[in-house]
Amino acid sequence: MAVSNQGSKTKARPSVTAKPSTIRDINRSIVLNLIRLHQPISRASLSGRTGIFRSNVSDIVEELLAENLLVERPGRPSGPGRVPVMLSLNDRGFHVAGISIRPRHTTVGVAGLTGEIQDSRTFPTSAHTGVWLRSVETAVADLLQRAGSKRAQAIRQIAVSVPGFVNAETGQIRWLPQLPGYSDLDLTGELEHRLGVPVAADNDCNLGALAELWLSEADGDHIRDFVFLEIGQEGVGAGIMLDRELYRGHDVTLAAEFGHMIIDLNGPLCTCGRRGCWELYVRDLSTFARYRPNTRLTEKRFDEFLDAARAGQRDALASLEETARFLSLGISNIAFALNPNAIVVAGQIRFVWDTIHATIERTFASAKLSVPVRLARLPAEQMFLRGAIHLALSKTFGRPRLGW
Repeated sequence: MAVSNQGSKTKARPSVTAKPSTIRDINRSIVLNLIRLHQPISRASLSGRTGIFRSNVSDIVEELLAENLLVERPGRPSGPGRVPVMLSLNDRGFHVAGISIRPRHTTVGVAGLTGEIQDSRTFPTSAHTGVWLRSVETAVADLLQRAGSKRAQAIRQIAVSVPGFVNAETGQIRWLPQLPGYSDLDLTGELEHRLGVPVAADNDCNLGALAELWLSEADGDHIRDFVFLEIGQEGVGAGIMLDRELYRGHDVTLAAEFGHMIIDLNGPLCTCGRRGCWELYVRDLSTFARYRPNTRLTEKRFDEFLDAARAGQRDALASLEETARFLSLGISNIAFALNPNAIVVAGQIRFVWDTIHATIERTFASAKLSVPVRLARLPAEQMFLRGAIHLALSKTFGRPRLGW
């Protein structure tokens, strides 16, 4: 295994106890999230939805207005009496940035409180971290200049999506398979030093799951427990959402590595050092290799393969069906292990979803357990960038954490 936890000790986390202000902080989070999901909304509606006294709601709202997090506008008359004042998030009064690292390119996006990306810049991902860090600085400066601001402090928080193992507490990259030069990089420390802004980092598929959660809430689908799966070119990534919280493992570095479930003891050798891992049978590279065994995979060739499958070409369909069967095998194991509300799938496979969805859901399904399998709301790369944006916003919208 490229990353080992043998001999490591779990760092004791400090206890966080309730203070007199804790209830107010929790209520503030509830009010701010309700405004996010139901804007525009009145103070009276907030009080009715939460059960918080109207006076307390007004105090919280006044505090949020003073921090430039909200805007208020007159509502529409609905009968006799005073016209209500409606509250909405101030999407221009608070800015965060998300950074999505991909093996070939990196995207930096800026968003307001709604999480909608207002502007972005994309540049090639250098194999050298020093070059990459300077490129991030340039992209942030360019975005700020376009927005009419000159200081990085105009961005309140930055979060980074990492396609590999990263400690979500320290921000250190442990292992990035396709960019080995990034391993052991103090990612958040380097960016905070250069930009002067607090920075957080997490695995890309964890952030894909976070993006799915936020998008589903905005659609009124309050899903609480699901698994996000990305079927990628080189492997399979995943994120687990349990009761609306990301599960990151005991060391907040390694979890949900379902791609490394062994499904064949005598299978091919994996980069993890073992044989027969699930991702070796379902990744795009393997799907294409069954279709054209002696042809190097390129983005253009995989697009042509997908076109052939959609057109009903026999060899392409046969390869795709084999992938779908292996996907069904792994997904059924995940379903029995976690019993989530849904399995959410992202990746290029979305372009042939209608062709293989039934095979994925039914081949290894059991009468004992039925878990819906559906596509992510957006393409994987958009989910990763949005997830970074949502992570950057989580400190503003999140409730205080108590306990150990």
